[in-house]
Amino acid sequence: MKDMIRMGESSVLEFKMEEAHNDSIAKEVVAFSNFMGGKLLMGVGDDGSIIGTTNRTVEERVVQICRNNVTPSVLPRTEFMDVDGKEILVVEIPKGSSRPYKVKTTGKFYVRAGSSSVEPTNEELARLFQNGEMVHYETKPVHGACVNDLNRGYLNRYMSEIRQIDEFPEEAYPQVLNNLNLVARVNGDYVPNIAGLILFGNNPKEFLSQSVCQAACFKGIDESTDILELKEFSGAVTEVMEGLLRFVERNSRTDVAFENGVKRKDFEQYPAPIVRELIANAIAHRDYSIWGASNRLMIFSDRLEMRSPGTLPNTITVERMIMGVSYYRNPIIMQVLKDFGYVESIGRGIIRCNRRLKKLNRNGLEIIDLGAELRVVVMNW
Repeated sequence: MKDMIRMGESSVLEFKMEEAHNDSIAKEVVAFSNFMGGKLLMGVGDDGSIIGTTNRTVEERVVQICRNNVTPSVLPRTEFMDVDGKEILVVEIPKGSSRPYKVKTTGKFYVRAGSSSVEPTNEELARLFQNGEMVHYETKPVHGACVNDLNRGYLNRYMSEIRQIDEFPEEAYPQVLNNLNLVARVNGDYVPNIAGLILFGNNPKEFLSQSVCQAACFKGIDESTDILELKEFSGAVTEVMEGLLRFVERNSRTDVAFENGVKRKDFEQYPAPIVRELIANAIAHRDYSIWGASNRLMIFSDRLEMRSPGTLPNTITVERMIMGVSYYRNPIIMQVLKDFGYVESIGRGIIRCNRRLKKLNRNGLEIIDLGAELRVVVMNW
């Protein structure tokens, strides 16, 4: 142990004094959990001097910090060791299996960089979320936003009509939003997360450029032809969904079949249930860690395409999607879209769309994974 201390702090070793602040300890625990694990030596100065601990209750304190000041909680391995006649506490933090971890009181994430614990870049944080098994990127708080940036009217309707939550004191409103996973607690304040702004934001574009959905209708079969209509949709998810659905209605036709001179049936070029499902899936499943890219709905003379930034999650392939295997990249967003009735059930969208198309004697959906973008294509014949 003396040789380890003599080598100094490293990417897997941190020294702390017994009286260190709880959040300072939590910061190191989070950084090790988000990295490859490490050891925290309580009772050792930054310069490697052996100070020792004065009270064995420090062990219980550190364990409680790991459980209560870190989200998700961490279970450390602890051991007291004698070094030069002084007792230090060795706290072993395992590599986290539920990354990313954050300090509960500040809402901040940390990773280990050499002998320091630092906040990750957007790209590093995105990778932590992508590799994590329990925490989703949609729960990331959006700094700079506040509860008033959420549309109270849409929220009241959702809470009263769908969640049956209509009686609570006004001061409990932020906590209700927290219970619905639409806000996060950061430094004692309630801050909308990505899901909250996407679903109920007054103007999510102000904070999240990736919240915008674009729609374009072209005269021909590719993007080099004339644009007949081009629009951008932002706002709460219901506004975006309805705007995109109306866009498709305006830019597609309905054919009429006749039999013996009598009108038999109307045939929609792009059936509304299929379009609604594809738009909702694009909003719910896109990778919101990719900035500067938008969901795009493209209508050509022969097809409709729904384009979503990001590749498929690690466990999903195009073949598995067609068979109905699903992965919820943004489960909060998906659940609210289901609550609003934009998807009939979770996980069966592709199968359901293909069954509808088959009944119409139409080609099934074409799903194209381009790596940086996923495209779902509906031919109009």
